Amino acid sequence: MHTHMHHAAHAGSTVASWFHWEAILIVLILGIGYAWYTGPRHKHLGTTNPVPTHQKVWFYTGLVLIYAAHGSPLADWGHISFSVHMLQQSIMYLMVPPAILLGMPPDAARAMIQRLPKGLFAFLTQPLISILLFNLLFSLYHVPVIFDTLMSRTWYHVISHTLLILTAFMMWWPVVCPVPELDKLSELKKIAYIFANGILLTPACALIIFARDLLYASYGHVQVFGFLPPIDDQQFGGVIMKIIQEIVYGTALGIIFFRWVKKERAKSDEQTDAVAARMRTAEGEGHT
Repeated sequence: MHTHMHHAAHAGSTVASWFHWEAILIVLILGIGYAWYTGPRHKHLGTTNPVPTHQKVWFYTGLVLIYAAHGSPLADWGHISFSVHMLQQSIMYLMVPPAILLGMPPDAARAMIQRLPKGLFAFLTQPLISILLFNLLFSLYHVPVIFDTLMSRTWYHVISHTLLILTAFMMWWPVVCPVPELDKLSELKKIAYIFANGILLTPACALIIFARDLLYASYGHVQVFGFLPPIDDQQFGGVIMKIIQEIVYGTALGIIFFRWVKKERAKSDEQTDAVAARMRTAEGEGHT
């Protein structure tokens, strides 16, 4: 605890840094690897379809979001402000996974899956398992005694966030699965899945928003930005998470709903055309 508080005080007393090399290194490796995979590799093989521009935009947007959360000054402010910490979490768990998955070429996703234990991956990405696992870990992470323990040791902190980002990807997989043959949920089931996600995330946010006392000793030692008392910063953090969750899930619901309507219209048009064709055939036979 003392180590974290000392680090937080130090971060607050210095100018926020624009460069956190571990985050930038991850972004560079992923970006260069993706550029090679979707560029020179595709041209060399000549058998795979080129990756659409909009898909590349999604992936690189995901990388920019990773930098914003952990490579920008947010990484410094996140040590002294609970609300900034929650903003970082909102970006990493609610925004990064769908962006990366939407930008991932199907053949790359298949190659990745083949290197993982098949049974374990299939189990962890089942909708019921993935939704419960992420929301359970997220809720447990915000239990005050667990939160302060994890924040007091660097490796505890790193391991906990690694688990959360992995389970966040698993949670998003049934919604934005990049492999067509594994995309098994219908649009209506995806809508229900997202609604359930929103419900399961609400208790943790409500606990933080409506708490009248400071829950986390890790963030109770400094007045943020010189004007925001710790209790207000704590409540603001819960509000940030809830608002971003509503925006992201609402956007996903809208996209999936309109996709479902489009498919239903296409089916209806096909059925109408089939009926009209049969009627024309019957009329032709009647004339003969």
